[in-house]
Amino acid sequence: MGRPEDDRVGGAVRTLMGYVRWIGFVACSLAALGYAAIGNYNMTGLMLALAVLSWLNIRRKRNKSEPPADH
Repeated sequence: MGRPEDDRVGGAVRTLMGYVRWIGFVACSLAALGYAAIGNYNMTGLMLALAVLSWLNIRRKRNKSEPPADH
């Protein structure tokens, strides 16, 4: 049994983690473009792979339903 403010804190953490996932996706995508521009294709591939993993994580979390509330 949690206190009522536990739900608010959990919601804030979930929201912040959503932002963190998007920031990671954008950072990896931009890094891939930067590495491609300078011709470092090994790092381009690595950053693209991380961007794809970030996108999959965003999609997985978006499709997941909210946890049931305990009352």
